[in-house]
Amino acid sequence: MAQKVTIVVEKGKGDKNFACFMADELPGFGLAGYGHSAQEAIDDLHVALKETREELTNMGQQMPELEFDFKFDVGSFFDYYPLNVTETAKRIGINASLLRQYVSGVHVPQAKQLQRIHDGLVRMFQWMDADSLISKPTTAYVQI
Repeated sequence: MAQKVTIVVEKGKGDKNFACFMADELPGFGLAGYGHSAQEAIDDLHVALKETREELTNMGQQMPELEFDFKFDVGSFFDYYPLNVTETAKRIGINASLLRQYVSGVHVPQAKQLQRIHDGLVRMFQWMDADSLISKPTTAYVQI
C-alpha cells in the first residue's frame, strides 16, 4: 500500500516562479520540484522522485511507494486550474482586486481570508454540479 505524502505547491515572488516540496518528513530522502508553472513544478517533482528511487536502489535501499496529496497556495491554485480570477472572486464573494493580489503574490492572505477563499471555492464547486451536464447530443433531447 502506498504511503500518502502531502506535497505543497506554491508560487514564489515574481512571474513563473513555482515550487513544490514534501511537507512530510520521510527517513533518508526529500523531494522538491521547480518550474515556470505549477504543472512544471509538479512534473519536476516526479523527475526527482524517479531519480531518487534509482539512486536509493543503486545504494541497495528501497523507497516506499508514495501517493501524493497536493495542497496549493492561492497563486499556484489559480495557475494550475484554469479559472478566471475576476469571475471566481465574484462567485465566492471576495474582492476581485484583492484576490488578484493574492494570486500574483503581491499580498499573502491571512488564515481568516484563506478560509473564506477555501469555503467560497467549495461552495462554487458544489454549485458546478457535473451531473447537470447533458449526457447525449442535444438533438436527442428534441422531439420532432
